Amino acid sequence: MIELAPETGAGPARPMPQPCLGVVMPCYNEGATLKVIVDRVLDSPLVRELVIVDDGSTDDTLATALEFDDPRVRVFAQPINLGKGAALRRGFQEVESPFVIVQDADLEYDPAEYPTMLQPLLDGDADVVYGSRFLSGHAHRVLYYWHSVGNRFLTTTSNMFTNLNLTDMETCYKAFRREVIRGVEIEEDRFGFEPEITAKIARQGWRVYEVGISYNGRTYAEGKKIGWRDGARAVYSVLRYSPAWSQIRERIDRAPDRNIPPAKFDDADAELSTVLESLEGAERYADWIVSLAEPHLGRTVLEIGAGHGEMTQRLVRSHEVTATDLSPRCVEELRAKFAHDPRVHVELADGGSIDRSVRYDSAILVNVLEHIEDDVDALRDIAARLHPGGRIAIYVPAFEGLYSDFDRRVGHRRRYRRSHLVEVVDRAGLGVVEARYVNAVGAVAWWTFARQLGQVPTQQWSVRLFDRAVPTLRRIEASHPPRVGQSLFCVAERPAT
Repeated sequence: MIELAPETGAGPARPMPQPCLGVVMPCYNEGATLKVIVDRVLDSPLVRELVIVDDGSTDDTLATALEFDDPRVRVFAQPINLGKGAALRRGFQEVESPFVIVQDADLEYDPAEYPTMLQPLLDGDADVVYGSRFLSGHAHRVLYYWHSVGNRFLTTTSNMFTNLNLTDMETCYKAFRREVIRGVEIEEDRFGFEPEITAKIARQGWRVYEVGISYNGRTYAEGKKIGWRDGARAVYSVLRYSPAWSQIRERIDRAPDRNIPPAKFDDADAELSTVLESLEGAERYADWIVSLAEPHLGRTVLEIGAGHGEMTQRLVRSHEVTATDLSPRCVEELRAKFAHDPRVHVELADGGSIDRSVRYDSAILVNVLEHIEDDVDALRDIAARLHPGGRIAIYVPAFEGLYSDFDRRVGHRRRYRRSHLVEVVDRAGLGVVEARYVNAVGAVAWWTFARQLGQVPTQQWSVRLFDRAVPTLRRIEASHPPRVGQSLFCVAERPAT
């Protein structure tokens, strides 16, 4: 039995039996080391459960993980590679043990250190424990000098903004009381997790301890993945999430009160009507969107939220289209526009009210999902109208940081990050074929006009100017997919069985 003090650190200790530790292991293409590290983790008498999250590996990592015949091991698979932070976010949601530790799937960190990491938590002295590679007297493998300089720089910079005196903020080994890590919203998808979690722990005032650990670093030839871009993102994360910058962030990143609900349907419909009329001049932009979806569409297409029919008139060139909308005004316009085209059927409906007896080969939603309160349920409803193996092309506005008063006025409930949209698709029981950002230039323009200047970003002059630049943007993004964008394009697939 282990004596564990109460969460406040005061009063009589309460007993807790071993094992008591939940290990969260994110892994991407770690098939060469996974079996060895898992065996070492399970050898620890403290381990109650091991949650492995495969982050879209392209080697045999997932197959190896599924071979472990131990009731303590649970395996979850991300639909595509989303990054270490996204994998940890999933793992923390699944873990059930009173204490939680992060364990990489390589051999750099030794599970034999678990007792050292847990002791301050078990004694009731700490809420969070960091394992420092720079405090230990153990032998260390000598590797990259500039990596150690970078680690110390990031730690020092983080300490300046969090007012903590850590020696190794970037360490993998971080142990938490489960209540602590469950109470933190993790936003970073990649290696920005380390400074983000440190800043948020400092902001919430949790008791942080640091203990020395051993470290057996690996080379890039041996599979090390972190690079200079991750270092740059870490600096950004230090600034973005640190308590000292919270007020500055609010000024720089002014968001409307998110407690204000989106505009009522009639008001949003009127605003959308104006927007749709402005976008009717963006012929090249509409062609771009359809070109992204076209390879994934079958003979019959269910179009949700067809609006004024800008996408419909393009889709009907190659497909039979059922165009739906919840706006009587839009449905009336659609019926008038396609009255003499037998390839187009128009319905006043949404994904949940369409006739279930009819099945389609594919579906498309362009700037629709962000209007729907329960986006997961909406995708389930749409998928139920597809043949097995049918695909849904989804186009939505990207990045919460771009959310503006204009978004609210047109009825947007949210904007999406790539990982957020992928998680929504996954929870709907669908597979992810692809997910990528679109229109990096538009993101800058939206942030400038809609967020900072409070202007309507879809004025006719700006739409026409942007549309002229679309052919150039298409060529650039076709060869160099952007890491940010005004919008997100995702293809979801209904399971074949």
